Amino acid sequence: MNFDKNSLNKLRSLSDKELIKILKDIAKEAGIDSENLKISKGDVVKIRAFLSVASDDDIAQLITRFGGQK
Repeated sequence: MNFDKNSLNKLRSLSDKELIKILKDIAKEAGIDSENLKISKGDVVKIRAFLSVASDDDIAQLITRFGGQK
């Protein structure tokens, strides 16, 4: 999965339902049981806030933690 500022802006513009689906898909790719993963509205607010201020280094670290590549 490749993220850049445009990708992050697109993620932030998704509806809550769409964003939660994407997050669960990412979790599943990372080996997390996404069927039982609960993402609250509060979680979505925090994730949107992070995406709005995340630096390229923050994004790279996050991707690395989930076993992905930048």
